[in-house]
Amino acid sequence: MTRTLVIGDGPKLPNDSDLDAFWAEVSAVVPDLGEDHQVRSIGIDEETTGMILEFINARTKIATFSLPWVMAAEGHPETVPGTPIILTGYDGSPQAVVRITKTRETTFGEIGPAETGLDGPPVQDIDVWVPLHREYWNGLLAPYGKSCTDDMPVIIEPFDVVYFKGA
Repeated sequence: MTRTLVIGDGPKLPNDSDLDAFWAEVSAVVPDLGEDHQVRSIGIDEETTGMILEFINARTKIATFSLPWVMAAEGHPETVPGTPIILTGYDGSPQAVVRITKTRETTFGEIGPAETGLDGPPVQDIDVWVPLHREYWNGLLAPYGKSCTDDMPVIIEPFDVVYFKGA
């Protein structure tokens, strides 16, 4: 099995044995997932992470966004349609599995309401989404000597919820 960890700044890293047990639980319910998957944290703090998970469960957040610059710098493989992703809570506990349905690369400056509308309700407004993500991504990019610019590549990853445990 290949597992790729994509963990942002701040959240606790998940425990491998917890991830293995969760993946076995999910695979028993959804046997066609295969072995390979990614693990990602979401949110900037505990409260935000809980809200995002609730939006995912309610299907009001139906996509995630990745930065190729960070993925390349950290040696993560390209996300392809069909990739299952374990989403962890801020405490590192596995909470849900989503499966990427398609991917589309754009640039930060080309993001508009069609793209932000895929995100959770509080940030679907472009006037909220852009400054929030610019600030958050600048934090992720700083260790690599990069910053969030209008020409920065962004991968939009719509997904289906496959399994939701919840907090």
